[in-house]
Amino acid sequence: MASKHRVLITGASGLLGRAIFKQFCNSDKWEVLGLAHSRATGALKKVNLLDFEETERVVKEFKPHVLIHSAAERRPDIVENDEETSMKLNVEATKALVSTINELNSGLEIPGHFMLYISTDYVFDGTNPPYKPLDQPNPLNKYGKSKLAGEQVMKMYPADGGILRVPILYGNVEYLKESAVTGLFNREIYAWFNSRCYPWPPSPLALGGG
Repeated sequence: MASKHRVLITGASGLLGRAIFKQFCNSDKWEVLGLAHSRATGALKKVNLLDFEETERVVKEFKPHVLIHSAAERRPDIVENDEETSMKLNVEATKALVSTINELNSGLEIPGHFMLYISTDYVFDGTNPPYKPLDQPNPLNKYGKSKLAGEQVMKMYPADGGILRVPILYGNVEYLKESAVTGLFNREIYAWFNSRCYPWPPSPLALGGG
């Protein structure tokens, strides 16, 4: 019997991460490792991505064929008021992960380890949606700026990898503020939001299409 491919998912307790984790766990072709921190329960492994040495150790021990980095700090109050912590998670943790994947691929004739960085359409200013991959980014808030910086880190390393920009997500949330959509339910600006943004459920993304 052929050995299973291994996939590691960061942020596996989050809205998108849960959907991705579930889809991979439903397949008998993958060995799945989901990482979480404050909400690490059940099958998820508790790892603080800001502890770069621990993160590197976990990745090197598991040796994932695919690493999906969906963890991010997107809470507006944290991003705007604690920029240092946000940049550590959205940029420096990304650097630690992609550099580790790069090390695992070192010396291989064909790269055997791939990293997918989950970014956001917040890297754009929202004036001319929908956007194409090569459109010029122009983030307006600190969250968008930090995710764009994470994209730039990905491009600095020769590791086999990719960047996926996702729109605002909604779905089965564990609490209202987990999604920017449900977080607006009690606000009058919901109608404005719905006319300017393109919210999307996480399940089609986890399945690989719309």
